[in-house]
Amino acid sequence: MTMNTGETGLNLIKAYEGLRMTAHYTPNEEWTVGYGHVSSARHGMSVTEGDAIRLLREDVKSYETILEENVRAPLNQNEHDALVSLIFNIGEDNFKRSTVLRKLNAGDKLGAAEAFEKWTKAKMNGELVTLDGLVRRRAAEKSLFLMPTDASLVVPTSEVEPAPECDGALVSEEDLKATPLVDFDEFRDQKNQQLSQEEQNLRLRALYAASQSLSGDPSKMIISKAEEREDLGVTIGAALAGLLALTLTLMGGGLMFGLQWPNVAAAVGVSEDILLVMLENLPVWLAAIGAAMCYFIMYVLVKRAARHDLKKQRAREVARVKNIT
Repeated sequence: MTMNTGETGLNLIKAYEGLRMTAHYTPNEEWTVGYGHVSSARHGMSVTEGDAIRLLREDVKSYETILEENVRAPLNQNEHDALVSLIFNIGEDNFKRSTVLRKLNAGDKLGAAEAFEKWTKAKMNGELVTLDGLVRRRAAEKSLFLMPTDASLVVPTSEVEPAPECDGALVSEEDLKATPLVDFDEFRDQKNQQLSQEEQNLRLRALYAASQSLSGDPSKMIISKAEEREDLGVTIGAALAGLLALTLTLMGGGLMFGLQWPNVAAAVGVSEDILLVMLENLPVWLAAIGAAMCYFIMYVLVKRAARHDLKKQRAREVARVKNIT
């Protein structure tokens, strides 16, 4: 037997759909009127509040049928009403392929409740963005889904506290100080590992430098993959700019050598015809090499700026962790 949507579910849909007394053309290119009614809405149509409620009750019947045909797990009234509101918003096809339905039919109702939060994005100007209205609606539906039917208010308990790992597993300052920078126990167990006195001194100096750096500014010890790529880009750009500068220098030197000592230039294979061709095309070569050098120099500057932004971002993250812990 199909379960009917209760007043709580209807009120939730009303609150987030809003009441439109006259037909409105939505960004989805369809007319809507009343509480999100679209099937018979048309241009110029108007309704009373009573009409809007009647249309809403008729609309939810199809969603109640969808739940009956697709959900194999037993549902209480609050779970049913929350799902009706979800389908009303995301549509039948999206619900049938959703993680919410898959988790429900697998018997994982907590996983289904968490999956409500996946449906908080919409296309705006061709871009997928998170909308605050959808975030609030999913939170309300999830809360109703998890609310026992025999309670009007779910009161939190103080007997169980959430684990610190819930918030990104941030390492506290106490844990950081209690953890050694280098664990030598595993190394000491390797009997076949022998270090010379010089190698031991080098490792001790490296460990001391790392300890000093960590005590001053932990962000300076960390080099991310993004920073490595930025450093590599700077190196490549600088090398190419230097190569172009060397080419320009050699070209200028060759022309000067050929004009000042033409006999010597001819002896090494640089004839007057070659010099003439070089002189005729000199402006083009200078412009091309100069433009390429400008490009690579700008590339280096942009990469350096990106590296600087990454360092600033990392410093802010370190400061945030310090403030939290």
